Amino acid sequence: MLATRNAEVGTRNRCSPGLFRVPRSAFPLLLAACTPVTTRPDFSPYPEALRAVINAPPDRVTTDAQAWLAAESIAVRHVSARDAFLETAELAGSVKLRLWADPDVPGKSRVTIEAVYRPREDPSREPRDLERPTPAGSDGQKLAQRLLAALTEKFGETKY
Repeated sequence: MLATRNAEVGTRNRCSPGLFRVPRSAFPLLLAACTPVTTRPDFSPYPEALRAVINAPPDRVTTDAQAWLAAESIAVRHVSARDAFLETAELAGSVKLRLWADPDVPGKSRVTIEAVYRPREDPSREPRDLERPTPAGSDGQKLAQRLLAALTEKFGETKY
């Protein structure tokens, strides 16, 4: 039997379900296990972006996409295998490619590749506000399709 009384009498409840103790030794583990820091942008890809489920883990898809772009002589501005994100430098006509590789089932990735361009410059606005998806049949869209085709050819694709 628990010795509990109400607060008017002045005794404390020995069984307080709302409180729990975390040992000090656990804090470094908690901080290392879950970090909110990411190098991915804080926006989502456009709905017009190309999508596929590739039969490889996200980090491998990202590094192989970087290697493919380097073989095509396309400069990569930012890549992070840990965050599974890649962004090219601006190509001719201010076109950029971005690749997101999100985990699907173990060993597979949901890959999204968007090709965007910036029709004008306006320093008073955020760069993403000025970007537009490249039109179908444009050079940027064809490059994105070639990259996705190279990844599906190398690793295979899963259709759901």
